[in-house]
Amino acid sequence: MTKAKHAGHRLRRAILVAGILYAIAALIWAVLPFFSDLLFEEFVGAGLIGTPLGWWSEGPRSYGVNLALVLSLLLLAQWAFLRPGRAWRMRLAGTGRPLASAVIAASAMAMLLTVSAFTLLVELPNWWEPILDSAGEWGPWGLLIIWVPMLALWGVWAWIFFVYWRQGDRYTQLGRMIRGLVAGSLVEALVAVPVHVWVMRHRDCYCARGTYTTLVISGTVLLWAFGPGIILLYMREKYRRAQLFPICTKCGYDLRASTGVCPECGTPIPG
Repeated sequence: MTKAKHAGHRLRRAILVAGILYAIAALIWAVLPFFSDLLFEEFVGAGLIGTPLGWWSEGPRSYGVNLALVLSLLLLAQWAFLRPGRAWRMRLAGTGRPLASAVIAASAMAMLLTVSAFTLLVELPNWWEPILDSAGEWGPWGLLIIWVPMLALWGVWAWIFFVYWRQGDRYTQLGRMIRGLVAGSLVEALVAVPVHVWVMRHRDCYCARGTYTTLVISGTVLLWAFGPGIILLYMREKYRRAQLFPICTKCGYDLRASTGVCPECGTPIPG
């Protein structure tokens, strides 16, 4: 194995380890509200409470249901982003039209980043807390005044991604989306941290702060992107090897010297 291959292998392994550690840390942070009374005399803030993702957090049981739904939706969106077509299993695929499920999942993450950027901006003049207060007057359904614009933004981002994603192999297209979402979430988190520190020195209640919403959503998008990003990191290499050294999808026979059908099992060879 060459030095370049060794370096690539170490890089992929480091990214895999980083993704696993981040997922563990995110899950611990998400479940901390269950143990706040046991671990902290004064709760310092964690979980989805006080954000558009925490729509039902009136007690431990309701927060557990809320958290389970969010995690389930994240896993479903990851699968929708990675699946190649109508099949349930993930497999190698060539070029083609934009995948509706991938575009819808990625545009949902882009919508969340847009919302978190908005909450960061409106927190500076202290407008985010009044928005949450007005939504809280109607209970969980009061968040409709936030969710409706979120759905509209989702549609706008879906249209943008469909228009943009027209050419190129699917692994390149998916990789570009992942890199954009990772970069956006990291930039928002880096900007939100110092602003959140400044805000907490002048205002109380961590969960009513737009900066906290920015941190929660950017962290959620980063958690979502790590899963597809790591899988694509390995699947893209497999796809490139398949392009260089084509094999039969049914029996694995070497097709470099074959045309038409596989000499071993008779499976048609894609053009």
